[in-house]
Amino acid sequence: MDVLNLSLKRIFWVGVVVVLALAASPGVGAAETDAPSDAASQPPLVPHSIDGYKITHDLNECLTCHQPPANEKAGARKVSDAHYVWRKGERLDKIAATRFICTQCHMAKPDAKPLPGDTGGRQ
Repeated sequence: MDVLNLSLKRIFWVGVVVVLALAASPGVGAAETDAPSDAASQPPLVPHSIDGYKITHDLNECLTCHQPPANEKAGARKVSDAHYVWRKGERLDKIAATRFICTQCHMAKPDAKPLPGDTGGRQ
């Protein structure tokens, strides 16, 4: 068995364990959302199109509108406080690295339209 294949299997199983551990944590972040999701353990759907939004390890265009204090001016939902919590409940000043890539958990509604005034000028 080659090293790459073994590494990919290890990564897969670590991911499975993490997902199961998070699923076993009732209510993490669920009580902090102001809009219902389809299921209690499911992250809320994004109500607008996210086509072309740039999300990388060092840039996240979602935060332009959803991170305080910009969310108030934009009229957008604030990022859940659960996204600022690290292991063992440690509160962070910025979004936890494990929560920075929004599209790991959130997806746009199937019929989502672009935001009004969104020029699509993303790169």
